[in-house]
Amino acid sequence: MRTLLLLTLLLCLGCADRGTVYTIRGQVIGLPSPSSNPRQLSLDHEAVDNFVNREGKVSGMDSMGMPFPVGKRVSLDGIEVGDIVEFDLRVDWEAEDRPVEIVDVRELPPDTQLDFRLAEPEKHQHHGSTH
Repeated sequence: MRTLLLLTLLLCLGCADRGTVYTIRGQVIGLPSPSSNPRQLSLDHEAVDNFVNREGKVSGMDSMGMPFPVGKRVSLDGIEVGDIVEFDLRVDWEAEDRPVEIVDVRELPPDTQLDFRLAEPEKHQHHGSTH
């Protein structure tokens, strides 16, 4: 019985860490409204050269402004429009609920220079880095 419980616990813990986590920098262009469900943080973000698409191919993701769903455990306290941030974006194309979700946000110094450009996926022909 204890073995079954331990196995179940380990499987559940593994589920929480599925997918690929990309660390991306960007500038906040919009905060979630109190009524938004799910919470969405809008960001102008840098390119992600090693982004893997639904087909499992390294396609890259160009710099762009877009909203991202924010995980329930992620605090946005102190984050304001205009802030430069680094965020961890978990992508799990097999997830039923939220295949893409911000799982952490950190404020960077305001003088951090961002590099907005097209993605260069040919530099990264292997799957994205997992943290």
